[in-house]
Amino acid sequence: MKRNFLVWVFLPGFCTVLSSAQVDISPGVARISLIQGEVSARRGDTGDWAAAALNQPLVGGDRISTGDGSKAEVQLDHSNILRLGNNTQVKIATVERAKIERAQIQVQVGQGLAYYTVFEDSEAEVEIDTPNAAVRPTSKEGIYRIEVNGFETHVIVRAGAADISTPQGSTHVETGQAATVRGTTDEAGSVLGGAPSNDSWDSWNNDRDEEIRNAQSWNYTNRYYVGSEDLDDYGHWINVPDCGRVWAPTVAGNWSPYRAGRWVSEPHWGWTWVSHEPWGWTPYHYGRWFLYGKSWVWWPGPVDGDGNYRPEWAPAYVSFFGLGGHRGGSAGFGSVGWLPIGPGDSFYPWYGQNGSQSNVVDVNVTDATSITKLKRGVGGIAPLRDDDQFSNVALAAVNVRIRKAISAVPANRFGTGRFASATVSRRAFRDARIITGELPVVPTREALSATNRPASPSSMSISLSMMSGGRPERFFTKRQPAAAPPFDRQAAQIQESIQGNAPLVPVREVTQLDSVGAARPGSRPMPLEDGIERTVERSKDTPTGQGSRSQSGKGLRAAPSLTPRTSRSAHRMMAQAPVPRGGKRRMASRSSGNSHPAMLSSVPTSTSIRRVMTPATGSRGATARAAQSYIDSANRQMDRGNYMAAIANYKRATQVDGNSSAAKARLERARRAMQAENEIIANRR
Repeated sequence: MKRNFLVWVFLPGFCTVLSSAQVDISPGVARISLIQGEVSARRGDTGDWAAAALNQPLVGGDRISTGDGSKAEVQLDHSNILRLGNNTQVKIATVERAKIERAQIQVQVGQGLAYYTVFEDSEAEVEIDTPNAAVRPTSKEGIYRIEVNGFETHVIVRAGAADISTPQGSTHVETGQAATVRGTTDEAGSVLGGAPSNDSWDSWNNDRDEEIRNAQSWNYTNRYYVGSEDLDDYGHWINVPDCGRVWAPTVAGNWSPYRAGRWVSEPHWGWTWVSHEPWGWTPYHYGRWFLYGKSWVWWPGPVDGDGNYRPEWAPAYVSFFGLGGHRGGSAGFGSVGWLPIGPGDSFYPWYGQNGSQSNVVDVNVTDATSITKLKRGVGGIAPLRDDDQFSNVALAAVNVRIRKAISAVPANRFGTGRFASATVSRRAFRDARIITGELPVVPTREALSATNRPASPSSMSISLSMMSGGRPERFFTKRQPAAAPPFDRQAAQIQESIQGNAPLVPVREVTQLDSVGAARPGSRPMPLEDGIERTVERSKDTPTGQGSRSQSGKGLRAAPSLTPRTSRSAHRMMAQAPVPRGGKRRMASRSSGNSHPAMLSSVPTSTSIRRVMTPATGSRGATARAAQSYIDSANRQMDRGNYMAAIANYKRATQVDGNSSAAKARLERARRAMQAENEIIANRR
């Protein structure tokens, strides 16, 4: 099932949302959120066991098993948590994300001790099966302890209520009660009694629930961001002008997102990022990353939208690139690269129904309309922020620090875990192709394990004992789960879908590297400045032999620490963009090719940077036209009610042309409109 959604959110001081897409959201994904001791996982599509990993995804049909003295936690969604004691085996039978109807969660405890917590904001219908009973929580929140020993099931309701079904009927169990079910799958009956007092297992689970429930990071994300509690211990939250709160991980200075981990192939979702970092679930499956000063920070998105914004889980939020080689064979190129997408980037899913699309996006560097379609998410998900300054794909063409965040591996080793990812040079990035559909790499069985380590014998003891005893696996259930599709069939479907024309778009067409970034006759390479590599055509007003620093290097104020900056070269590119055919000269967007300027956040900008944004000709007419382009863009934002973005563009117009009375008047009008909106919002609280 697909859902169309169009979300508009205005929040003073926060990023504006523009999102329109079709996303297949039927299957859900659980994650292994805690491991203590020896824990193994079995894939539902292959039946292969392997050592489990923290942040490993689990889908319908997968199993997880613990060894002696071991524990594990599985977060099924934002409000349903399953924990396993020692020598316990559980199957994740069904995990379906919320659609028009309620989500469906079904787990099956084959043996051992389990603990199931339902937080009060749960939106799922839950069923917990054992060999002879089906437990269905009936309250909005609850705590259920389930212990299975062969054909004996013991259920304790610590909070909430549940219906326990057996072949003999159903029993309702309230807080403080317990039910014992004895007998085979076809003959079992239940006995109701009082619950025993809490022990160390209950205390450990209660402490863990409180740790999750009281995490400070929930103040800056929202309830749908599974794993937000992990962010407290591994970073801190800071405020960014125009975007609100972002999370900065505590990492080394040269660190980049989506590098410490590996790609694993999952049913329906395809290539999924499994991070080796203990906090690496929420920031890699929700939100966006961007460079803030010299550090990468994670923006969760417009989480304060009063319920208007529902984050969507994705196997990763990256742009994939094909590097080197030529079309043909399996991948069609030598290496696969990926870059975290920013708030201003479009996202092109490679999974589900989206990934099976094989249409080629027609993009031509001389056709601004085609580039605009690519940048605005045609066939994908539009940017969360309509602002190219936060487009990592666009800025990678001129910003070395962003380009160094592109990780690349040989295509034949993608998903194997046997590599050290390498960075991408500017020339390789210029010649790369953006993949806007199915990633043309067929997974092998080596790409199915998150660890490449065998399952521990201790965690496999339950499975071995059940097999040796000859007892077939069988559960009493009210709802029969669907079987996982075989891996061989999945791989064949991927192979078939990529044999045609894979949707690849040259990077140079999207970033306009040919028009403003690549060397051309009459151009000369510029030196590195603050880590920014540039190649631009020299302005006619620049004296021979005078470097770029003679114009803007001296007197350039250092940007405040951790302040998002657009490179000086990027500003020059905007100022010196060629005149479109048959049209007036305008300040061109660096990446989308639009005739209106990219929206820039209202962060401190040095006077020298403001000067270089003035049109290179220095003519009064060109200055007025440049200012008018900002005014036109601001007017469009005013019509949409995006007052903060409009104010930023009116300010740019006054910076380019200080004599523009229209810009000054409209700036005051926008400020009054935003003030009125703030008062209305305040009165509603």
